[in-house]
Amino acid sequence: MISLGIFLAERGLIPDSLLRLFIKQFSLSRLTEANREEKKQSVIYGLKSGPIAENTIDANEQHYEVPADYFKSVLGPRLKYSCCFFDGETKTLGEAEIKMMELYIDRAKIEDGQTILDLGCGWGSLSLFLA
Repeated sequence: MISLGIFLAERGLIPDSLLRLFIKQFSLSRLTEANREEKKQSVIYGLKSGPIAENTIDANEQHYEVPADYFKSVLGPRLKYSCCFFDGETKTLGEAEIKMMELYIDRAKIEDGQTILDLGCGWGSLSLFLA
């Protein structure tokens, strides 16, 4: 059943509102499941001991088949691909992109004058932000 859903979604045959509802429900069920201590420890162990990424070839092929205009329609103005940060004050996706990059800077202790090397990190939204 999941395979059929993915098949239909990839072809644009499922409305975005329905996809968002499914993703939200799926995420909530994963959080509920992860709150059980045994499961939580199992997930932590799996993340620590497992590979950093799986099926990278398939993922790259799928990613690069998607037209850039699609990403322009679903990402924020800085085209930040990986994640954004919505705190209690953040109202827009553009603000959330900036909040996340500011958090990167804070956590990585990046300061003016440092040299930053960006190797294959998406479309360079952080590099452009740092510049």
